[in-house]
Amino acid sequence: MSQLISYCFPRSREDQSNPLERRISRGGGESQSRAFTWRRLVSSYWSDWVFIGALWIIYLSISRIPGHRREFSLRELSLQHSYAEDERVPENMLMFITVGLPLIVMLPVASFVARNAWDVHNAVCGLFMSFTMAGVITQAIKLLVGRPRPDLIARCQPPPGQQDSPVYGLSNWKMCTQKDFYVLNDGFKSFPSGHSSLSFAGVGFLALYLAGKMHLWDVYGNRNRAWFALSPLLIGAMVAISRTQDNRHHWQDVLVGSLLGMCVATIAYRTYYPHLAHPTCHLPMLPRVASDDTDDQVDLETGVRLLNDQQGIPRQSEEEEVWRRA
Repeated sequence: MSQLISYCFPRSREDQSNPLERRISRGGGESQSRAFTWRRLVSSYWSDWVFIGALWIIYLSISRIPGHRREFSLRELSLQHSYAEDERVPENMLMFITVGLPLIVMLPVASFVARNAWDVHNAVCGLFMSFTMAGVITQAIKLLVGRPRPDLIARCQPPPGQQDSPVYGLSNWKMCTQKDFYVLNDGFKSFPSGHSSLSFAGVGFLALYLAGKMHLWDVYGNRNRAWFALSPLLIGAMVAISRTQDNRHHWQDVLVGSLLGMCVATIAYRTYYPHLAHPTCHLPMLPRVASDDTDDQVDLETGVRLLNDQQGIPRQSEEEEVWRRA
């Protein structure tokens, strides 16, 4: 089992004396490790938690707003698909795929393989950052665009014999007889696909997390591990495809939603982890400046905190600094 874990989750092949993994000294003095403490955790990441909570509130607040309802033609064939009462991926299953599945995979890896308390926090915080950011961006675009879904006419239930306006040749939502306004208003939220963006925001973050732990972007090549690390993306693709099967979205909605979710997942991942080509990409980023770190040297020209390794070599930026449990 230990050999299997070592094969799937290799550490950096570089010298273990790599200063990126060493203890960091304060002002060139005695070295000290970035050990996990609740005080340092709160001091470093309280603003992230507030930001995630605010995004969650915004997402829930705007998800049921009617938004813009674009005019449409009753003769448009792309809007005449049937309305599916039961979706292939309902919202509870989407939440499991987006949040539950990544947590089921990342928490054991961070707790028992990496054995790193900072890694546990960064994985969870990054995942919720990705989910809430993707949700807010997707819903905001939906409200502004107001593109009809492929099943809009079935949702609308126009009166028998209803025709498009003879002047401009289009109809609007006011001629619909649908009594359920949620069903009707939701029919104008096709672009982009929320299921696609949220699923790729979750499983995309998971794929990046596994890719970092497995060092897929090093110079050695890791074909077998790549199949496992990137397999979550297949789940996201299946969720996205199901939206076209349910007549909920056009293919453009699914494509843009998937790309949006993956972009947000990449941004959230890079907030807490180094880039995948970094020699220590399996480690989380260094905790941010805490109240007990005020003695660190500061570059007066750039305002960047200077951190020294045990050999006293100054580092001009902490962006690539990472932390490993001592």
